[in-house]
Order: sequence, then C-alpha cells, then structure tokens
Amino acid sequence: MAAVLEVKNLCKTYIVNKGQNNVLRNIDLTLHEGDFVSVMGPSGSGKSTLLYTASGMDRLTAGEVLFDGQSLSQLSEKRMAELRLHKMGFIFQQMHMLSNLSIYDNIILSGYQALKNRQETRSRSDVNLYADKLMKQLGIIETASHDITEVSGGQLQRACICRALINEPKMLFADEPTGALNSKAAKEVMEELCRINREGTTIMIVTHDVKVAAQTDKVLYMVDGNIQGELRLGSYSEDQRSRERERKLNEWLMGMGW
Repeated sequence: MAAVLEVKNLCKTYIVNKGQNNVLRNIDLTLHEGDFVSVMGPSGSGKSTLLYTASGMDRLTAGEVLFDGQSLSQLSEKRMAELRLHKMGFIFQQMHMLSNLSIYDNIILSGYQALKNRQETRSRSDVNLYADKLMKQLGIIETASHDITEVSGGQLQRACICRALINEPKMLFADEPTGALNSKAAKEVMEELCRINREGTTIMIVTHDVKVAAQTDKVLYMVDGNIQGELRLGSYSEDQRSRERERKLNEWLMGMGW
C-alpha cells in the first residue's frame, strides 16, 4: 500500500520563558493507505503535538513530514490550508461547530469552500447530496435543520465526522474524539470510525481510552516526546472478541509503564 503520511526525524520545540521545551524528539512514523493507528501515552507526552504537527496544523522545528508525497514544510500557508481542506479531515474532542448555523450548514460549509478550487469538479448540488448520504449513514439525517444546542453530544460528534468527510479526504486526524462523550455515544462514534476505515480512509487517533485504542490496527505509545513502542493488533471486526483485544492492550500498556 502507498504511504499517505511519512514522518522523518520530526522535532518540535517551543520557547518558554527563554528556555527550550522539546515536545517531540526525533519521531519516525509511516502510515499507509487504510491504516488505523492510535497514539497513547501519559498527559504531556506529546500525543496531540504529534497529531497537529503531522497534519500541518503546527509547523515543525526540524525533520520532515510528507503527506501524499508533499513536504509540508515546503508549502506556503495558503497551500497548506488548501491541502488540509481537500485531503485531510479533522475531528476533535471539542467540536467547534458554528453556533449561528444549523447542523446541515455546518457540514456543507467546507464542501462549499472547496468548490472555490478551479480543479474541483463538484457542484453545490453534489455537495448537498453527499452531505445527505453521510448524515443518513451516520444516522443523524433527522437533525439536519437543528441548531447545535438541540442535539446530543453523540449526534454532534457524528455531525463532526460528516463535516470531516465532506471533501472525501485521504486521511482523518482525530484528537480524543470520544473524550467528551458517554459510553454509549463513544461506542457509536467508534463504530462509525471503524466503518469509515474499512472503506479505505486512513485514520490517526489520539486517545486515553483503552476501549477506543483496542479497535485500531496499531497502537503507538509515547513518553516525553518519543515513541517508546508499538503494538500491532491487526484489523478489527465487530465479530471479534473486543475483551481479548482490550486485555492484550492493557497488558502491553502496563509493561510500557501506563
């Protein structure tokens, strides 16, 4: 499978009170088409910084990040924004929906924004049809006209998944997407992410939740800005025994000092 994301010797340093805070140290990582990778580790280990830097949301200090063959450090801010709009999708713990728009309008907004690209062959009608399809697949079509305060947390996060998918990205980046949800809503969101991955979308997810990470193909463990180890769990399917995967992951995490 072709590589979607290649991270080479990645370093990220922040200057705090004239001192250096080395948040990422010499990270090497490759994700191929269809991979589903979770990143775990203690708070402050650099998990979210890795996600933000690998996706170009934050600029690297040293090293290289290649996304779909393009070096992110060589791109202007405008080209980086276009790459994120057309080829990446983002899901966060805090859902960042626009309060003056309906659920449906929040979903189609970035789709309409992408139409400004002269190479875009879709029309607004195409975007609308795809939004309808996504909302039906995720079981939230009945919320289309609702305000963001009129739906449950689980419905809102599924709407965020629709928004992330509206431009058919090559890869999804998710930072604690179930962190603010109850167990039932978290289960529903993960079911959708697993389905999306089985359909071919590459996903990188940061999580503290063992149940979430146990449904991914591979788990990376970070400590002090380094990847200290990885556990390959293989492809997840609903007919597998989730408890066995969770047990295996828990034992591995304990060995890593979790």
